[in-house]
Amino acid sequence: MDWLSEWEPGPYVGIEQVDSAVDAGRLTAWLVLVIAAVVIAALWYRQRVFGHSFWCASAGRDVHVRLRLGRVLSCSAFEDPAAIACDRRCVDRSFRNPVGAGHGSVGLLT
Repeated sequence: MDWLSEWEPGPYVGIEQVDSAVDAGRLTAWLVLVIAAVVIAALWYRQRVFGHSFWCASAGRDVHVRLRLGRVLSCSAFEDPAAIACDRRCVDRSFRNPVGAGHGSVGLLT
């Protein structure tokens, strides 16, 4: 039965190892791009100017203010909207939207 040990069914074919679909370099590049996109979006959002229209108890009428980063840029209660001469209570959200007042439509300026 020596002939069974010498018989080969066909030529030997080597099997090559296949690389994984995602290598470390590609994954790192995607992570860097995602982090950069999040940072850029956060910086862009912080520079947004928000406009709010509400009933101002100090002025006694509806006013429109423009806010950025918690600062009042302009207010329609004054002749010169940039020359704000009040205590700027409108920065506080509870002052702009008092409960049960029925006023306070909020808008967004781009």
